[in-house]
Order: sequence, then structure tokens, then C-alpha cells
Amino acid sequence: MVEISRFLLLICLAIGLNAGAQVDTNYIQRFPSKLVVSPFISSQSATIAIRPYNWVGDTNITPFDYQPNLRGGYGISFSYRIIDFSLGFRQKISANSEKIYGKSSSFGLSFRVWASRKILAECNLQSVSGFANISTQQFDTINYTKENPYQLRPDLTMQFIKLRMVYQSNPDKFSYRSSFGFSERQKKSAAGFLFNTRAYLHSFFADSSLIPSQLKNNYPHHKDINQMAMAAIGVAPGIGGTWTRGRWFLTGVLFVGVDLQNLRYEEAGGTEFKQETKLSANADFRVSLGYNTPRFFFGIQSINDYTLLRPSPFKMNTNYNKGLFSIGYRFDSPKTLDKTYDAAVNLIIPEKHRKFMY
Repeated sequence: MVEISRFLLLICLAIGLNAGAQVDTNYIQRFPSKLVVSPFISSQSATIAIRPYNWVGDTNITPFDYQPNLRGGYGISFSYRIIDFSLGFRQKISANSEKIYGKSSSFGLSFRVWASRKILAECNLQSVSGFANISTQQFDTINYTKENPYQLRPDLTMQFIKLRMVYQSNPDKFSYRSSFGFSERQKKSAAGFLFNTRAYLHSFFADSSLIPSQLKNNYPHHKDINQMAMAAIGVAPGIGGTWTRGRWFLTGVLFVGVDLQNLRYEEAGGTEFKQETKLSANADFRVSLGYNTPRFFFGIQSINDYTLLRPSPFKMNTNYNKGLFSIGYRFDSPKTLDKTYDAAVNLIIPEKHRKFMY
């Protein structure tokens, strides 16, 4: 049973201004007049990893990781012509789990815009509050026992908003949408080079220092930091491809690049403030595996977003992972829906652009 307080609404809007562009039908099958209905189950995880710069090989220094207590969810997605809509609910966390890992809350909102078959733009917003230090047993076994093993940080919050634009070199034969949106079907194996640009805001804040008091000796500089914010831009070349065997498919997409980051952080009580600019690596990896027919489909997706921060006091990495299993069917769209959509397009969209709405 899902509590209303744990209700999670995720809206995903996909608009393809050039959705009507021609494709190689030997490789890609489109479904412009189908209503796609797809129930799904999902999982998500997030990690904040903090390391001293000189910790490798030093057994006297303990790195540590924060993780929230997040559970999977379930919901249903609908896709019609250029619009995708998903509604999801999160499972309730058990009382025993909250006792061990604490109570976490999260919110996510995302949308994507297809400016053409070659250009995809995405926006993702995530906010997660309430973390457990899962490395606690490595530095404190006196105050934390098997029944209460982790230091809990209900005051710690991580937030980010990311704008991402992807350029595809071979969109007429390689369909990104077929594996991650199921609005198309990849009929034959194909691949292509990609180029990713992104801009984002990333922040962390807590009531007290991000560094546990037991480990502050490992962080002699700025050991009382409790707020950190970063604005960044980055570029990353990549490659993506789909291998098909009959109606089965396996898709992988990998980007590796560099970010220019402007960081600012404050210590608890506002005693010190610092701002600096750094270069850092970035990586984004996505994979999808499934079975896709003209009507029925199912698939498993994994999206992994790595962000490396390099402020002067310590190394800091964040990793946000999302898994999704979906199963769906493409129905002939109801006549009433077609007429309503056509009327809205004729009312809102200039005539010369209407063909792109189908």
C-alpha cells in the first residue's frame, strides 16, 4: 500500500519538433498512430563519497560514503505521438529499515525535448534528504552497534538540476528512442557517435559539518564545511549502439568528458567562505535490454550518472543510479483522442509546423 505522503509524481514530456523526419525503414520502425501503455517498476540509489586527497594506501585514513534510504516504486506510462507521460508511486519503507538506515525523502522531475532527430535535450531535477553514513563501522564501533550500525544524517540534503543536450551522428539508422522510450523499434543493429554538452547546479547542505567528528583529523583544512554549491558546464564525446537479434535488443550509451566547475562552500556557523574553479572528469553510462515487437515490448534500463567534484579540502563523488523494468503494448489510438489531438494542433501550432507534431 502506498501512503499519500510517499506519492511521487514524475512527468516526462518528450516533444519532437522534427519527429516526422524520414528514417531508414530497414533499420527503424516508427509508430505515429499508436497509444502506448506501459506499467513499470523502478529502483533508485544515490551515493555521496568523500575522500581525503592523500588517503590511497594510508590505512590510518578512513574514507566514507553517505547513502539515502530509498526504495523502488511502480507506476504506469502512456505515450501518444510526441507526448510521454508517467505516473509513479514509491513503496513504503519498513519500520526496521528506517531504524537502521534512517528516513529519506526524494523528489524527481524530468523532461526531454527532441529538437530534431539529431538533437535531444533533457532536463533532470533531483532532491534527496536524509542519509546514513554506511562507513560508520570502520571508524566507530563503540557508539554504533549491530542494532544501530550507522550514523544517521536526517539534516543532509543533496540537490541537482542538469540540462543536457545530445547530438547524434546517425539518427536515421540508430534510434535512441527505441530502447529508452519505446516510441520506436530498432529492427537491425546500428551504432553512431554522440556528443554531449551539459550545464548543471549541484548542492549539498546540512546543519553541521559533512565530515564526521571522529574523522576530522583526516581533513585538517575546512573540516567544518556544511554547505557546498557548484555550477558547471561540461562536454563529453560518446558512442552508442543497439545490437539486435530478431526482436531482442541490447543498447549501450557511454559518454566520457570534462567539466569546468565553479565551487563555493561554507563552514558551519558561517565562519569561513571560499570560492574556486576546477576542472574535473565526467561520465554518463546507460544500458537497455529487452524485447520489442510492433505491438508488445518489455525492457530493463539502467541509467548511471557520475559527478566528480574536486574542491581543495577533499575529493567528492556523487553517483545517482536509476533502474527501470517496463512492459507495454501499443494500442490503436481511440478516434476521440485523435480528433482531440488534431483540434489542439490546428488551434495552437502554425500550419507550416503541424506536420512535425505527428
